[in-house]
Amino acid sequence: MTNVVEFDARATASAQAREWLVRLDGDDPLSETEVAALREWMGRSPLHREELTRISKFWKQANILTELAVPLNRQSEVRAGYSRRRLQTVMAGCAVLVSAVLFWWLLRSDGAANGTYGTAIGQLQTIALPDGSSVQLNTDSQVQVAYSDTLRRIRLLRGEALFAVTQDPRRPFDVYAADGIVRAVGTAFTVHLEGNKVDVTVTKGVVDVSEIGGASSELGGTSSELGGTSPIRDQGAAAHPDHATRRLGQLKAGETTTFASGTLRISVRELAAPELQRRMAWHEGYLVFSGEPLSEVVNQVNRYSPVTLHIADPNLASIAVGGRFRIGDLDAILDVLHANFGIQSTRIDERDIQLERALPR
Repeated sequence: MTNVVEFDARATASAQAREWLVRLDGDDPLSETEVAALREWMGRSPLHREELTRISKFWKQANILTELAVPLNRQSEVRAGYSRRRLQTVMAGCAVLVSAVLFWWLLRSDGAANGTYGTAIGQLQTIALPDGSSVQLNTDSQVQVAYSDTLRRIRLLRGEALFAVTQDPRRPFDVYAADGIVRAVGTAFTVHLEGNKVDVTVTKGVVDVSEIGGASSELGGTSSELGGTSPIRDQGAAAHPDHATRRLGQLKAGETTTFASGTLRISVRELAAPELQRRMAWHEGYLVFSGEPLSEVVNQVNRYSPVTLHIADPNLASIAVGGRFRIGDLDAILDVLHANFGIQSTRIDERDIQLERALPR
């Protein structure tokens, strides 16, 4: 049965690889959106990269065989039409060359994903990394990616991100946030940065949490920073050359912690399954509330909308609210508050809405 599954997966990857090569071999170069889609597909599975490499080699051989297959009695026609088609051929060749260079750059460059990525308010984005790992950015978030042959290093500059890490014992996966470092080998976890406060929640595997003093906000600074294997001393790896590091503790699946600069040791809290699901609902495009006070609901909704909700009556702030809402569907939230909780909304201007108790009819 395992062989059947592997065969089906390879057949699917092979078919998808052929589709990408057809597009790469076209007259027009790939758009930025298509390049991003190709990069995401290649990073989704090592099998995708393998099939793209294998079929591309066959593709080249097939093109050579096609040229050799022109009959002798038609070669004069080919030579006669050469001048007429020369300009078109050169232009098409340039497009193919650009696509070929793009393909090999994507295929061979482990640093293809290096750079800074961000989302606007209300936007979610998934970044496929070269090793098959991925980063899903929550609303109004930004990360900086630095991959090399010896390390995988991400800095969360603001907001929140979900990291799904492919296991690679040679290269630990380090996420920097404020003065903290979260290290994983093969796991999934979220990191939320708010000011100098860092929240970490683990959904799979185990992570180590450490603190580093005065960490630089730039990942791509010096060669020594990019060449080090690890900034965590108490795991036996080489320390960051410029900073002392102190291990704070460890989290396993279903646990969460919050810490800030100067924390001596993290306080770990285990999450019940419903609470964990609620916390992770954003990566599926939803906000889920199960009795949170209106003040907390408003804070969360405001993270995902350019329109800001304001609680006009302080007595409303503690009302417990429950519900499941699609991110960005502000009208649905306001309708539920009015119908179920007696809270009416009044638009002050294009960017502000006031919440107050509905007047009795």
